[in-house]
Amino acid sequence: MRIKDRHILLFAIICAALWYRSPILEGYIIPTFGNTMYHVGIIRKTMETMYYPLYELSYGGGFRHFYVPAYRLLIASLARTSGIDPMPRSGIMTIVIAVFIVLMFYSLAYRIYDNHYVGLCAALFFVLSPELTIFTSRALPQLLGLFMIPLTLYFVIKEQRLLSVLVAMATALTHQMTLLVLALTLLLYSILQLKDRDKFLWAFVPLLAACATYGIWQLYTMQTLDIFSISQVKYHEGTIVDWKLFARAGLVVIPFSVIGFIRTFLSAHMPRDHKLLMLSWFVVTLLLTKNELFGVSIFMDRFFTFLVECMVIFSGFGLFYSLNYLDGVLNKVGT
Repeated sequence: MRIKDRHILLFAIICAALWYRSPILEGYIIPTFGNTMYHVGIIRKTMETMYYPLYELSYGGGFRHFYVPAYRLLIASLARTSGIDPMPRSGIMTIVIAVFIVLMFYSLAYRIYDNHYVGLCAALFFVLSPELTIFTSRALPQLLGLFMIPLTLYFVIKEQRLLSVLVAMATALTHQMTLLVLALTLLLYSILQLKDRDKFLWAFVPLLAACATYGIWQLYTMQTLDIFSISQVKYHEGTIVDWKLFARAGLVVIPFSVIGFIRTFLSAHMPRDHKLLMLSWFVVTLLLTKNELFGVSIFMDRFFTFLVECMVIFSGFGLFYSLNYLDGVLNKVGT
């Protein structure tokens, strides 16, 4: 395969993402922040017993926990097969997953807008966003969730039914907030596609698979389907996203995301289903980010990270459109 300019640019963006996260490898204990020890306890127990514990080890232990197992089992299996302790393994996988997220942003933006350079711009904005840099440098299940959301949407938009179902099921076992973002996005998208039976099914079948998978898991681990009994929900954990926190999306991301949002829905060439998927993703994550307005007040700051993901895709198109427009203006001036 001949190396093209876009391959070099993508490689440069990946190198920048790696450089941003290199401090992860410098800590005496890797990584040194986040609830790493909380998850590593379950990971170590899983490695020692070859059985995923259903009872909590932290906070006194002895009660059934609600965490879904995908992230912990991923680290445990890799640590056991590689012989690397789960603490440094968590740090290494944080960097690896972050690189995969860069590639996923490139791939999803390219697929939605049918342009490699929109994908490159989206990958660049991922690196430039403080919010995404923070949450892709922490060894937490949400890190994996930030990869699973665009991956699932990628297979939905490509109409790969089997893969979209399997990835949606895996997403359900990754992170409850990730599942909620995905489920509501697919639900809104399927409602908007009710007039097109095939498009409706492309979204609704993965939605059912994800919800059923999580329901079975929670029934198994907590012996109840009552999600409102989860402590974080019960005690309304979360921080309100004010303008100061919103700025963490990135001072360059915000204006270009507005341009990209407007131009996406003014475009006459972009497929309708692509527009509806982006609209569904944006509306759902925005409403979840501001859920305190509806009296819910749960994880507003965590849902904000998923909103920024969507904003970065719009920003990629916004930058590409702006550069094209500027090029046209300069050509007219030159003529």
